[in-house]
Amino acid sequence: MVSELRLLHIASFSGNIGDNANHIGFRDWLQNLSLRPIAWTELEIRQFFWRERAWDADLVDYINGFDGLVIGGGNYFELWVENSPTGTSIGIAPDLWAKINVPVYFNALGVDPGQGVPDACRTRFTGFLDTLLANDKVLVSVRNDGAKRNLSDHIGTPYANAVLHAPDNGFFADFQPAKGIPLFSDPNVSRIVTINLASDMAEIRFAGLDDGVEGFAKEIANAIGTLSERDPATGFLFAPHIFRDLDVVNRVIDRLPDRMRRTRVAQAPYGTGDAAARLVFGHYAASDVCVGTRFHANVVPIGNRRQTLGLVCYPQISALYDEVGQPDRCIDVSEPGFSTILADRISDALDEPDSAFLGTPQQALDTAQALRDGITPRVVTWIEGL
Repeated sequence: MVSELRLLHIASFSGNIGDNANHIGFRDWLQNLSLRPIAWTELEIRQFFWRERAWDADLVDYINGFDGLVIGGGNYFELWVENSPTGTSIGIAPDLWAKINVPVYFNALGVDPGQGVPDACRTRFTGFLDTLLANDKVLVSVRNDGAKRNLSDHIGTPYANAVLHAPDNGFFADFQPAKGIPLFSDPNVSRIVTINLASDMAEIRFAGLDDGVEGFAKEIANAIGTLSERDPATGFLFAPHIFRDLDVVNRVIDRLPDRMRRTRVAQAPYGTGDAAARLVFGHYAASDVCVGTRFHANVVPIGNRRQTLGLVCYPQISALYDEVGQPDRCIDVSEPGFSTILADRISDALDEPDSAFLGTPQQALDTAQALRDGITPRVVTWIEGL
């Protein structure tokens, strides 16, 4: 009988459902590459943020009881965590890290300088990377959201060249379309635009708008109003990924005409965990156009070959579309008046998707697949070392 591979997985499992999409796509891939069945044990990274766990010797002993450790995916190589010994969310001290004796895979992590890069964090993270890259048992990959460029800009080109460039695994998560679910009371609705809106980090996301999140909500409502007048067959579905998304959705709905919001507007369920991710992303997969501010609100529908547009209020969205060669699918929402451009681009995606954009969702997915194919031999070698 073939023995199981026992892997500990440190990541977020009960926060942003986009992370769950990443895990679903990652685990299916890893199992396909492994000759042995994989048994996963999850350790929620938020337990460290909630101070229910610590990056201490007990954790090291726990890790060493497994065949291997996977960290991420997720945006855990932030570069501004000044109270961390690594300068990031992975707050383990160097002397403790040295005692981990099982293979480790850092899975498609984001490298995020969006809230600054203090010198202390740069120094600590550089030292941490030196340790990781010197260990044959450790594999480090960063995701296709500008992470390699950020590494090059803030840590150094040799480091960017030394890590693996991985696609986010949400591109490859298999979500069945949520077909046949009546969402709108208007019987004429035959096309669906699914919209994800984020309003956390409002001081960064909406710095160019005089009224901040209120100005953003007004522009989104204006775009929806314009589209609803153009095409009475279009319905609008909001898709929250975390609890904070509910606030901005409500602000938008408050600004819509009453008849329209009662007949042609709906919201996907809010939840956490894999089941919630499958449900919500099933709605994306059943949509005609998907519009999103969050990273996985773009990644997952591209993977499902949906017409997808990115709302750029954080650098990783524009970087994602740059990396898949389709920057024209981005709408900058940092300036007043973006609603006109947004409405026009959604109309293009609904009516003329083959001619209106530089490339198709399939071509973007092919680019992600080529990245995955490029790192697969290294990942297979890592698995064989478990």
